[in-house]
This record gives sequence, structure tokens and C-alpha cells, in this order.
Amino acid sequence: MENGDDFLKIEIKTKKNLIPKIEKNIKSLNGKGIQVGAIGSGEHAWLAGIHEYGCKIEVTPKMRAWLHYNGLHLKASTEFITIPERAFLRNGYDTNKDKVVGNASLILPDVLEGIMSEDEFLEFIGTQIRDCVKTYARDLKSPANHPFTVQRKGSSNPLVNSGNMIDSIEWRKK
Repeated sequence: MENGDDFLKIEIKTKKNLIPKIEKNIKSLNGKGIQVGAIGSGEHAWLAGIHEYGCKIEVTPKMRAWLHYNGLHLKASTEFITIPERAFLRNGYDTNKDKVVGNASLILPDVLEGIMSEDEFLEFIGTQIRDCVKTYARDLKSPANHPFTVQRKGSSNPLVNSGNMIDSIEWRKK
């Protein structure tokens, strides 16, 4: 230590300045995101929306007759059939977002350094969230199907009939 100073001098030299590249990669990610859902799949998007938010269906005379013919006898006072909310998209995301964010934070340095592309990073996140939402939907048990529905489809899993709606869940960049 020179001149009685109580500190050490440390000099750092870098061979390559990565800061401009990191700044560029941060800017390229800014405003980017993904969407997950039954994207652009017509009937499946419609059905996913019904299950996600629930709905009330007015009982018409024709519907009442069909249900009666198929063994479900509604009370005369029944005006609506209610499909309960089964928020598999929102809850599937909420249940798994911390895990996905944790995984994404592990590879974010690779994106910032340019080792992984922005598209690969978004694909990683989109695929993880999509798969978590699909698993959540397949495992959902409540609210249960009406016994008439269980009898008709042969399964008590509320969101699985053919599997097409869950299979239609995808991700895309926004």
C-alpha cells in the first residue's frame, strides 16, 4: 500500500467488450411475448372458451325433447343448463408460471450473449407453458361433469372427450 492508503488498486482489462451486443439483444427482446391457447382452431377455440369461462345455455323445446329422448328429464322449471367455469388456460398458466420463469431465467444469459436466438428463447417459453396448460387441462377433475355427460361420453374427465380441444392448444409469438 502506497502513501499510507488503506485500499488496494485493482485494474480490470477485458479482451472483448460484450456490453453493446448484450444491449442489442435486450432491445430485441423488448416488447416480445407469446400467447397460449386454442389459437385459430375454430370449433376447438369456441369449446375452449366455453370451458374457460363457463356459459348458460337456454333450454329450448327442441333441446328439452332431445334430452328427454336421451334419458335426461329436466324439471319443467329448468330454463338454463349451466356449463361451469373450468379455467384451465388461466389456472394452468398461474399454477406453472413461476416454474417456467425460473427455467427461462436460467437460459436468459445465453440469449443476452447471443448463444441462443430470440426465436429459440420464445419457443422454449411457449412450449413449456403450452405443455403445462395441456397437462393441467388433462388432470382437471373439478367441477365434475354432470352424470348425464359422463354416461354419454363414457368418461368423468371434464375437459377430455376426444382430446382434440386439448391437442389444439398451441403457442405463438405476439
